[in-house]
Amino acid sequence: MGAPLNKQDAILYGQFVNAAYKMFKRDPTQLRPLPQPDDIPSPYELVAWVHMSDFIFWWRERPKFYGFVARHPQQKHNFVLAIRGTEGWVEWLDDAFARLVPFRPLSRPMRVEHGFNKIYSTLKVVKRYLGMAVAPKAPAAKRAAAPIPPADVMPGETFAQQLENLADTLEEPAVMSLAKEKRPRRSFVVTGHSLGSALATLFVMENQDKNRFNIFRICTFASPRVGDADFVGQFNALPLDSWRIVNTQDVVPKIPLHIPPLFGYEHVATESAFSSAGQVKENPGCWHSMSTYLHGLDSNMKVDDNCKT
Repeated sequence: MGAPLNKQDAILYGQFVNAAYKMFKRDPTQLRPLPQPDDIPSPYELVAWVHMSDFIFWWRERPKFYGFVARHPQQKHNFVLAIRGTEGWVEWLDDAFARLVPFRPLSRPMRVEHGFNKIYSTLKVVKRYLGMAVAPKAPAAKRAAAPIPPADVMPGETFAQQLENLADTLEEPAVMSLAKEKRPRRSFVVTGHSLGSALATLFVMENQDKNRFNIFRICTFASPRVGDADFVGQFNALPLDSWRIVNTQDVVPKIPLHIPPLFGYEHVATESAFSSAGQVKENPGCWHSMSTYLHGLDSNMKVDDNCKT
């Protein structure tokens, strides 16, 4: 489906995901961390944060920063959504034998993994005031606290609805005065790693049902299986580029388990596989690391120091 994998473009999208990881790790207690100047690929600018809550069995965690929306400053209808993955392994154990449930945002619900479905329902978009300064290159402890804007999320709004509201608030008044069908079409590239890949896939499907944006490409790294054969068939019929990058050593793309009929999970198209064998240390964390995936696309890109062989 769509164009074949372009490694340079995929590396660019991986750098957006890396920015989400950097922002989180630099300020893990902050819901609204600001990027440093070399985080988000130029010339894009951060326009919103994405918050969500993990579920570990029956326990729901408090909201955390998980990603962001960036916009091209000149091509103002050009957006990128980037979502990082989980920082722990317990959640994946909960997902390995997970049951399939209807994905409620769709008008004709298709079945997806229940944990991803629950987590997707917690996604919140928080607009950034674009007058806020980019964080300087200084230790977090020495930086002034960034002002925290309010979250403008109405009860019951889906993630796609929140993103549409965000785009509306960023639109020129002259454009918003036009009838909706005459406004310029907004485009999105969607990218994510690990759990973020699953959520990105769900967003693409919700958008297809609601037709709010022109999503012309999704690029995922280390994506688990997200839904059943019906879900996958509908996804694969979409008119977009779908690049699902997989390290064959990685455990996460192998779950939830494919054991029909109880666990009838399938992968969406289109797989682009590589092997990290001999490139990183033989352990699940290194196989799954975002740096390992970028190294698989370009051997000149460094792997994490603790994964070097």
